[in-house]
Amino acid sequence: MNKVEKIIEEIKDLFTKQPNTIYEVRLVNQQYTKKVNVFFEYYRIGHATHSQQIARLDDEYRSQIPELAKKIYQETGLTVHTN
Repeated sequence: MNKVEKIIEEIKDLFTKQPNTIYEVRLVNQQYTKKVNVFFEYYRIGHATHSQQIARLDDEYRSQIPELAKKIYQETGLTVHTN
């Protein structure tokens, strides 16, 4: 199991459908550290956003961010934002 598959499995474990709750995955490209952070975020309407870091990927994944976002979306169905 590679890193991407582990990330998808962790997202599936964290995703529990709750009413009036919005779930998202955020991929953040850190320019200065040359890393990609993966966050699982959820918030209830009218409440603060909860963000949990799932993974920190190495420099080799920076060029693969669009493909990574597409794969996460296809496997989980969650909205994926990239920065």
